[in-house]
Amino acid sequence: MNLNYYWNVVMDRRWIVITAFAVTVAATLVASLLWPPKYEATATLVLDYDSSNPMTIGPAAMVSGMFQSIEYINTQIEIIRSRKVAVGVVDLLKLDKIPEIVERFEKTKKANPLFFWKKEQEMDIKVWLADYFLSKSLKVEPARDARFLFIKFYSPDPDFSAAAANAFAKVYTEYNLELKLIPLRDAGKWFSDKLTDVKDKADKASEQLREYQKKKGLVSQEGRYYDDAVQRLDQINSQMVVAKGKLYEAKVAIKRIEDSKGNYESIPDVISNNLVSNLKIEKMKIEKSLSDLSAKVGTKHPQYSRMQSELQTVTAKLNAEIQNIINAIRQEYEAAAGRVQSLEKALNAQKGEALNLNTSRYQMDSLNRESEAFKQTYDAVLKKFNETVLQSDMNRTNVFLIDAAVPPAQKYSPKIMLNFLLSIFVGAFLGIGLAFFFEYLDDTIKSVEVVERDFNMPVLATVSRIEES
Repeated sequence: MNLNYYWNVVMDRRWIVITAFAVTVAATLVASLLWPPKYEATATLVLDYDSSNPMTIGPAAMVSGMFQSIEYINTQIEIIRSRKVAVGVVDLLKLDKIPEIVERFEKTKKANPLFFWKKEQEMDIKVWLADYFLSKSLKVEPARDARFLFIKFYSPDPDFSAAAANAFAKVYTEYNLELKLIPLRDAGKWFSDKLTDVKDKADKASEQLREYQKKKGLVSQEGRYYDDAVQRLDQINSQMVVAKGKLYEAKVAIKRIEDSKGNYESIPDVISNNLVSNLKIEKMKIEKSLSDLSAKVGTKHPQYSRMQSELQTVTAKLNAEIQNIINAIRQEYEAAAGRVQSLEKALNAQKGEALNLNTSRYQMDSLNRESEAFKQTYDAVLKKFNETVLQSDMNRTNVFLIDAAVPPAQKYSPKIMLNFLLSIFVGAFLGIGLAFFFEYLDDTIKSVEVVERDFNMPVLATVSRIEES
């Protein structure tokens, strides 16, 4: 066979080629013209990874800082695509109040009763709109090497596409802020309850001191007595106040560890550690290098394996350093508890030495110390409470709308010119393919070459067709 043979096949069955080509192109054009148009509207958000939460105690530690990682971006994308946000868009645009949509929902519900029965109470019109209308038309894309998120929405109405994209951006921004404020408000409630308890104890201690002074007729000079034993007792009490303060701080640090549920990277002591920060940066650089190597040389290249080993080493160092910090916090707690316990023993021993002193003065001194300790604890808790309230009132978010979506002037699909060009190529290939298919099915002898090839016999002569005159 040669090129002349292929050309003859195409020319002999040219009507098949022309018909297939014409039908393909015509069908594509008709389908493109009749296909309902879709318009794409895009809202652009920027994520501020560096924004941090100044509140670093109690449950509020869960929202301190932001993870500058791919996992964080993917999490935000899934939040935007979640049912919670989609239902919020339905409420914002009041889609469940539009008569046409309500009618369509009722028809769908009647046409698919078994489907809606399986969903039970969950499948109302808002959920239906969120799951089977909005979410299927939504697309969220991150920008490459940037902090932008593109929220794209597709619909036959350009105005609705823009309104829906902007609604998703607005609802997501508000929900993002709500996620940050919930733990802060919980922390505020925790501090408020603690503040009330400490204040009651401080007031009770002060009242007991005043009543005892009034009853015994004793007056202290700046709260101190100049007896040697009492002075030593005063020193131990002072140390006890400091030790209890440190123990309280250690308990708060332990509570952060327990609240983190194994996610130690969100603990302030870990976040503020320079070595941990450097190891995180080094890990991110190695992960980026691995990604580049994977695209260039593949995952089986020796350089990729060495880089992967470096990543494992850095990850192990990072985990070890974090564990060291956690162990140090726990050791500080144990040391603080031991210090308090030791001081309590020393205090009891000193009390034994001071039994010969005036019982009334000793009791008044004890009450005075207790009152001061509660006052200091109250001041510390009050300070943290005010910080929490201030932070929860700031309404600070790390998501900002950069470009609001506008109604697109041109439709996104169908792309008639592109479909037309593709139909030309597809039609041509289909027509030529059909021509050779029918040629394959045709077993008649058309040339000397066919006889010599199929029967392996030489041709002695040929008789040409004689046209009738």
